[in-house]
Amino acid sequence: MSIIGIYLAAGKSRRMGTNKLSLAVGKMALGSLALDTAIQSSLDSICIIVNKDDDLTWISERLKSHEKCKVITCADADIGQSASLRCGIEYAMEAGASAIVVLLADQPFITIQMIDEIVACWKEHPNSKYIATSHDGMMKPPILFTRDLFPVLLGVHGDQGAREILRRASVVAGKQLPCHDPRLVFDVDDAKDYAVLLSQLE
Repeated sequence: MSIIGIYLAAGKSRRMGTNKLSLAVGKMALGSLALDTAIQSSLDSICIIVNKDDDLTWISERLKSHEKCKVITCADADIGQSASLRCGIEYAMEAGASAIVVLLADQPFITIQMIDEIVACWKEHPNSKYIATSHDGMMKPPILFTRDLFPVLLGVHGDQGAREILRRASVVAGKQLPCHDPRLVFDVDDAKDYAVLLSQLE
């Protein structure tokens, strides 16, 4: 079975005012942190979804040329996160993927263990349609969706992405893996978040 990571990196960074994925975090750019983690995980490959204006300078050459990585430009990314997700799902369907793991490029602290535990949980419970990270009662990425949910995900519109499916998750067989460390699901949206990120690394 093939499990593909869908790395959502096509946002416009409106709240940041500049491309947040290019912001420096130590020797790497913000957007490369979670990508580097995903490459080291048990995922078979990672599909990086970017917008048509992205110059890709935030992706290091090492990651860009990695055999696991495939960059796909989403022409409709301006519509919202759901458009990026659809691009990734269409790629996964063409590749014959059994499942996808949705990853956010602005979640710098996710770990290899988080991704691998999601994959392992699904392999132990193959009848589950999704395996989600949960924190304080809310489901968040990284999250695995099986191919049974691909048609449903393709029908999501706007800027909600997979969250629309998660709202209805109670009627879908799945599992949640609790995350007790808020840092691990922290995402960077604005300058304040970026400052918090840098302070966490000091």
